[in-house]
Amino acid sequence: MSEKSEADKPQLLAPSLFGSCRLTITLMCAVASFCALFMTINLGMVIVCMNKGHTNSSNSTEMEGSNCTANPEFEIHSTCGVNTTQEQDVRWDKNAQGLLLSATYYGVVSMQLLTGWLCDKFGKTKLIMICGSTVLGVTSVLSPLIIEYAGVPFFFAARVIQGACMVGVKQFICFMLSPVLPLLRRWTTAKEQGLLVGLAFAGAALANAATYPMAGLMCKYSGWRSIFYFAGGCGILWGLAAIFIIYDKPGQHPRVSIKEKQYLLSTQVESSSKKTNNAIPWSKILRSIPVWSVIITNFFFFAATKGTVINLPLFIRDVLDFSITENGIFSAMPSVVALMLHLIIGPLFDCVRAKQIFSVTVVRKIFHVIGTLFPAIMMFTVSQLPPDKKYVIIGLITIGYALYEVAWMGGFSFAFMDMAPDYVGIIQGINNTIGLMPGFIMPVVISNLTPEGTSQEWSYVFLMFGGLYSVACLIFLLTGSSELQSWGKAKDTSKGEIDKSLEKMVV
Repeated sequence: MSEKSEADKPQLLAPSLFGSCRLTITLMCAVASFCALFMTINLGMVIVCMNKGHTNSSNSTEMEGSNCTANPEFEIHSTCGVNTTQEQDVRWDKNAQGLLLSATYYGVVSMQLLTGWLCDKFGKTKLIMICGSTVLGVTSVLSPLIIEYAGVPFFFAARVIQGACMVGVKQFICFMLSPVLPLLRRWTTAKEQGLLVGLAFAGAALANAATYPMAGLMCKYSGWRSIFYFAGGCGILWGLAAIFIIYDKPGQHPRVSIKEKQYLLSTQVESSSKKTNNAIPWSKILRSIPVWSVIITNFFFFAATKGTVINLPLFIRDVLDFSITENGIFSAMPSVVALMLHLIIGPLFDCVRAKQIFSVTVVRKIFHVIGTLFPAIMMFTVSQLPPDKKYVIIGLITIGYALYEVAWMGGFSFAFMDMAPDYVGIIQGINNTIGLMPGFIMPVVISNLTPEGTSQEWSYVFLMFGGLYSVACLIFLLTGSSELQSWGKAKDTSKGEIDKSLEKMVV
């Protein structure tokens, strides 16, 4: 049979996104990112809730209403709350707080390469996400018991396990979120990439916005334990729902329409079968300047953004003197504005990219500079303001933090999808292994910079954030690229396979 010419091939229009399976998969990814972030970033507000009504100096003496007394082994071996009846019955000093806030990222970093390799090699993204969500949910539900009856070392271990099953981050982390990009690669096209990827990770932005107010309200009306129970329940329920809703590929989905399946197959390079026969180009990946540009940029960028959002409740408690409810609201404000920008930047990037006025690399660098330089300026400004300007401080932090979405959605972070679409999983694994290390470095650094929690100590922290944003800006601006690399696509050993599958469906 002679090959069909281009004119004879089926010409497919994009089916409606509303009610489509690709939209359903994207929304499930959004819920996954919400649950993963909610189950891990709530610890900052839990710490505030545990210590409500107490100042930093209370660590030096026996605490009222608590069976905990400060001692040299407190941050490592103390077990608080056994047989107690009050909600504010657990006390952690600054060192213990920093240790536990960083614990998640030990698990996050340790599992990145393995998860990325599994996604690229076997493509079992659904199974990986369900396992991650379930384990994450169970450990969250058990956290109050671990805190009360086992103590800091065991809770640290539980947080490491949560990190192994989750992300710090918004950011496609480990068993629950690392598979999101490889999954979306099969369910999106170049025309819809910005919109659907942005929508999928809007859940993380929503979690950043909603976690602190929700946790503050739960703390006020039902205590800190309820924060863990609610978050864990969400994760377990998502895992059950994913069994029936998420499928790895359009061809495996029992409810996808023929029209949508044809559309996805005709606009993508289906490479899952190729990867089993082609070795990953490790040497080219590891020697690629554009790859290392994104990885190093991500390291400094993540240190600034995650350092801000994790420690904001503690900064507000130490310096700005708001109530716990106000703390929850103001801690969420940066993430609320970031969420609004998140929903705008993806489609805006698609629009600018489609006009082809500039190359993709230039467009990403413009977005990147806006999303890093302006936050740096605002962090430097915050470091110089006195505590009595607390509303100005909150406003600057809100705008500065929210602008990171411009760099995230339109700048450096999704450049891998442009430069090496067939190796996104493994490169993202390398990126997260190195780039997410600040997740366990920053809380410890900040806790050591702020032993007394004074405004002067916190000013050094915000100077550091400004410097981190500045370095992130320069690295990608000078060395970054979004051009397709020569090794970025696996060699096609099954030419004509997609056309044949389309012909069969049309017939």
